[in-house]
Amino acid sequence: MNNINNKIKKLRESKNLSQERFGKKLGLSGKTISSYETGRCIPPLYILDKISSVYKAEMFEANEDTKNKIKQAMNQLQELIKSLEIMFLSD
Repeated sequence: MNNINNKIKKLRESKNLSQERFGKKLGLSGKTISSYETGRCIPPLYILDKISSVYKAEMFEANEDTKNKIKQAMNQLQELIKSLEIMFLSD
């Protein structure tokens, strides 16, 4: 089990939540949480960010500069996705 998988499991257990209830607050299934905890799947950065926001927990250790760069990159990706949706999904 890698560090992220272990952190997710420990966070969930510290909140006394089942995988199903933990995932529900994130819009995920219990099976998805299980796959993250066991290492079958690696959670994408936006899920780690969501876990951090919803549960007020730090999911990865990085200095402030690195965190800011990650947030900037995520914002840029979200803007790109919005632009592509407008381009391809507009009538």
